[in-house]
Amino acid sequence: MDKVDIAIIGAGVIGLAIAQRLSLSKEIVLIEQHDGFGRETSSRNSEIIHAGMYYPPDSLKARLCVEGNRKLYELCENFKIPYKKIGKLIIAHTEEEKKKIENLLNQGDKNGVPGLRLLNRKEINKMEPHILAHLALFSPETGIFDSHQLMKFFEQRALSNNVTIAYNCTVSGLQKTGDTFTLDIIDADGESFNLKSSIVVNSAGLHADKIASLAGIDVEKDGYKLHFCKGEYFSVTSRHNGKLTHLVYPPPNTISLGIHTVTLLDGSFKLGPSAFYIDTIDYEVDGSHQKDFFESVKTYLPFIEFNDLSPDMSGIRPKLQAEDEDFRDFVICEESDKGLKGLINLIGIESPGLAAAPAIADYVDKIVKDL
Repeated sequence: MDKVDIAIIGAGVIGLAIAQRLSLSKEIVLIEQHDGFGRETSSRNSEIIHAGMYYPPDSLKARLCVEGNRKLYELCENFKIPYKKIGKLIIAHTEEEKKKIENLLNQGDKNGVPGLRLLNRKEINKMEPHILAHLALFSPETGIFDSHQLMKFFEQRALSNNVTIAYNCTVSGLQKTGDTFTLDIIDADGESFNLKSSIVVNSAGLHADKIASLAGIDVEKDGYKLHFCKGEYFSVTSRHNGKLTHLVYPPPNTISLGIHTVTLLDGSFKLGPSAFYIDTIDYEVDGSHQKDFFESVKTYLPFIEFNDLSPDMSGIRPKLQAEDEDFRDFVICEESDKGLKGLINLIGIESPGLAAAPAIADYVDKIVKDL
């Protein structure tokens, strides 16, 4: 096969969702540098189905998260993907924190997030007797799920619709000639070959800016430069299993949602993720950060002791927002105005990308239909 309708780069949850969505009417090749799907950001996260209150009204993050939340629950229910709609408490102790969660309530209402309400201390104690908080924002539509099973579902659906998935293949070049793109690809044996495609979808996650650069886009000038933001997790000893029935979050900060409880489907939980910028991809968890984790949660999880924590895993967010910058939205853009008609860039797809994945796939489908 040397010519297809669409080449998709990156088999994380976004690339897989797009592949299965577009495969209903197009001939597609999905190209992934690793030996399987979701080896990076898609499998190194909290597996949360976010509801959409964190993001500015009318932003892609807000719109696609709210829509994706509904679609993801439908997928999980209809196709037996394990999930639990357990709800979330965003807690506050100080007046400043109270103002933050009140602002989140107002923003969530504008975004169309259903069911949000403030809880007083008595209501909090009834729902979560083991935590300390003066006020909380309750989000009933937040949940947890098995992201691996979701990606497996997307993969199987794509394969059944005759998508070709090329694992262990790296895109080393991308040129536009006339109405066609030529992708230079290196396979697992180090052999090079070319693939021609009418449309290219760049969903390469941590490497999406590099793919855009291969196509001739000045990523610095056009605001596509990615910044790696690492988040570590620490597991909590099993003796505390069952003490929490909801997700518990602090108010968000400028670069993340804060170190929170991550409840797993088996009833255990961990803490994370932290957030700090790094220069190169590195998934090692620094054990010396245990103290920071303990200090960050002891005010609202009084039952946690320092030795209850142990290093777990880490993930890396592909952020458009640099360390000293404010909010940056998803980039989901067809690049005709750059002379690259048919190139669809998805850049900076961090949280809530996992929850928004089905809605992002529909959004890209509409772009393709308009070409």
